[in-house]
Amino acid sequence: MRSMDGVRGSWTSEQAFHEINSLLDQLLEEDLTAVPAEAMADDQIALQRIGSRVQAEALRRLRRFDKGQGYANTLALSAKAWLRWKCNLDHDAASGQVDVARQLDSLPQTMQAFAAGDISFTHASLIARTAKQLGGQMDANAESILVTAAKDLDPRRLRRAATMLRHCLEPDEVLKDANEQHDRRFLHLSQTFDGMFRVDGQLDAEGGATLQTAINSVMGPPAADDNRTPAQRRADAWVDIARSQLDGGRLPQVGGQKPHLMVTVDVTTLTRQPGSPAAELEWAGEVPAETARRLACDCTLTPVFRGAESHQVDAGRTSRVIPPSMRRALIARDKHCRFPGCDRPVAWTQGHHLKHWADGGPTLIFNLALLCGRHHHLTHEGGITLEWGADGELVANPP
Repeated sequence: MRSMDGVRGSWTSEQAFHEINSLLDQLLEEDLTAVPAEAMADDQIALQRIGSRVQAEALRRLRRFDKGQGYANTLALSAKAWLRWKCNLDHDAASGQVDVARQLDSLPQTMQAFAAGDISFTHASLIARTAKQLGGQMDANAESILVTAAKDLDPRRLRRAATMLRHCLEPDEVLKDANEQHDRRFLHLSQTFDGMFRVDGQLDAEGGATLQTAINSVMGPPAADDNRTPAQRRADAWVDIARSQLDGGRLPQVGGQKPHLMVTVDVTTLTRQPGSPAAELEWAGEVPAETARRLACDCTLTPVFRGAESHQVDAGRTSRVIPPSMRRALIARDKHCRFPGCDRPVAWTQGHHLKHWADGGPTLIFNLALLCGRHHHLTHEGGITLEWGADGELVANPP
C-alpha cells in the first residue's frame, strides 16, 4: 500500500480513490428536480475544473507508469498498448495521453495550470504539441504566453494563438506545415447504391475558407418559411454555385461543347402518361418524371425521333425552351424569385412554366415565372402549384 501525505493525513491512493468515488455517489443521489436549474451553472464550472484536475493527476501517474515500464510484467509491449487493453481506449486516445504525459514533464507551468483545473486536457495537449514543434525555442516565456492564453481562450482560439507564436519564432516551419496541408487535400464524389451522391474530402485552410465564403454568400439568412436544416441549406448552396457556373457558360468545353446536365426522357414521361419509363440523367441514372419535367421547364431541347419518325425535319434540331429574349423579359418583370415571400436574385433562378409546356402550356410571359432552385423543386417534386393572384403576385397552392 502506498501512502499519500497531505490528503487528510497519511492516506493510501486506494483510500483516496474510494473517498472520491464515495463523494461522487453522494452527488449522484442528489434529487436535481428540487434544485433550481440556474444552480447547475456553478456546478458545471466546478465539475469541469475537477475533471481537469483528475485528468492532470491521471497523466502524472501515467508518466511514472510509462517511464518506469509499469506494464512490463503484462502482455502489453508499451504504455499505449496497455491503455488500449486495460482502459478500453482507442489508438488515438491512448497515444494522445501518453504523448502529452511525456511532454508535460518539461512544461511545469502547463502542468501546474492543468493540475489546478485552470485549463483542460485539450489545452494541455495543444500546448504540448506546440512545444514539440518548437523544440528548443519553447522556453519559459513562450510557455507562459500559451498558458496565460489557455486560461481565457477555448481550444480553437488557443490553436490560433499557438500558430501566431510559432510564426513569430519559426515562420519557415509554419509555411512548411501549410504546404503539407495543401498536399493532403482531396475530394471524392461517388454515387451510392440507392442513387444518392456522397461527398468526402478535405481542403487546406485557404481552400476551405474559399468554399465556406462562397457557400455562406449563397445561403444568406434563412427565410421565415425555410424549414431546411443548416446542413441541407449548405448542400443546396453548393449545388446552386455549381449550377450557376453551368448556366453562365464560363466553364471549359467538354467534347466541343459547354458542359451541361443532360436528361434523356421519353415524351410520354414528360406528359406523365401511365406506364411511361423513368428519365435518365447523365452521371446519375434514372430520375422521376417530375424531376425531368422540372429540368425541362427551362432547358435546351433536342428532339430525337426513332423509327418511321426519324426523317422529320425537327430531328436533332436544338432550341431553347425559353429563348433568350423571353428570359430577358422575365428578368425585367420579375427581378427575383417570384415564389411568395422569396427574393433570391435572378442569377439564382430558373424559368418555370405555370402550366408545363409538355401539357400544352404556352411559353409566353403570362405562363412563366422565375423561381430559385429550392422553390422550383417544391413546385414540381413537392407538388405545390402556382397561379397568378388578383394583385399580380403568385399564389402557392399546397398539394
